[in-house]
Amino acid sequence: MNFLTMKYFLMLAEEKNFTKAAEKLHITQQTLSAHIAALEKETGTKLFIRHVPLELTDSGEVFLRYARMFARNELALKRELSDMSGHFQGVLRIGIAPARGQVMLPSVIDRFQRKYPYCGIHLFEMDNENIWNALKRDEIDVAMARLPGEMPGISHRPWMKEEIVLLMAKKLADALWGKKGASLFVHPEERKKGLSFHFADCPFLLNSEGDIAGALARKLFRDAGFNPRMAMESENMGTMLRVCLLGRGAYFCPGNLADSLLSPDEKEKLYIMHFAEGQYELSFGYQTDAHRWKMIEKWIDEVKQ
Repeated sequence: MNFLTMKYFLMLAEEKNFTKAAEKLHITQQTLSAHIAALEKETGTKLFIRHVPLELTDSGEVFLRYARMFARNELALKRELSDMSGHFQGVLRIGIAPARGQVMLPSVIDRFQRKYPYCGIHLFEMDNENIWNALKRDEIDVAMARLPGEMPGISHRPWMKEEIVLLMAKKLADALWGKKGASLFVHPEERKKGLSFHFADCPFLLNSEGDIAGALARKLFRDAGFNPRMAMESENMGTMLRVCLLGRGAYFCPGNLADSLLSPDEKEKLYIMHFAEGQYELSFGYQTDAHRWKMIEKWIDEVKQ
C-alpha cells in the first residue's frame, strides 16, 4: 500500500466508475482494476460494490476516511519540504466567485507567478456557499469570499469591503413606469431599506441563492412581499450585465465589479440603487490545523497589495 494506491482509490471513490476514474488518472481501466483488486486482497475485504454506479462498502467508507487523511498528509509533506528547500513548488488552490476572479485576479496572478514561477494556480470558481464548503472539505487552500459565520477549524482574515447594488436599464424603467421610473432612483447614493412594491412587475436577472447577490435579492423580495418575475438565472456576471443593458431585467450584483466591467457609456444607460443591507466584508479563509504552506501567506500578501 502506498500513496499511488491511495490516489487511485480516492479517484474511483469520487467518480464511482472505473472508466471515468481511469481517464482522469491517465491510466488504463485494466491498470486501475488491478490496483483496486490488489488493495482489496491486501486489506482482506471488499471496498466497492460493483454495480453501476459503484458503491463503497462499509469497509470502503472506513478506508476512504483514512485515504483522505493520507492524501492530506502527503500534500502537507510535499509542501513543508518545498518550504524548507525554498523552491516553493506545488499548486495553490483558490476558491473565488467567477466575476470577482475575472476582475481582480489576472494582475495578481501575473505578479505572483513572476515571483514564484514554480507555483501553479488552480482557480475554483464557485458561488459563496460552495467556496466555504470546498475549504471545509480540504478541496481548496484559500477561500476569497464572504464569511458565512464562525467556522470550526477555519481561520480567516479581512480582505476588502464590497456592496451589492441593483442595476436597471433606463429604457426598461421607462417602459415599466414611464416618467415616474426615474423617481425610484432619484438619489443615487441613498441606501434604501428595501424594494418598493413597484418592482413586483419588473423582470429580474438573478444569481443562485448560494451567491451573495442572489441571497440578498431573495431577502429583499420576501421583505417586500412579492415573488420575483425571473427573466434569467446565471452565475456569469458578464452575460448578465449584457442582458441587463438590453433592458431584459434588473440585476443585483457587486457594484465594484460592475464598475470594472462596464464602459462609461454603458454606465450612463443604467440606473443604480443602493441598499442598507448591501454592504459586507470579504475575507481570506484557510484551514487552521493544516500545515501552513508559505505560499498561502505569500498569496494573501500579494492580493492585499
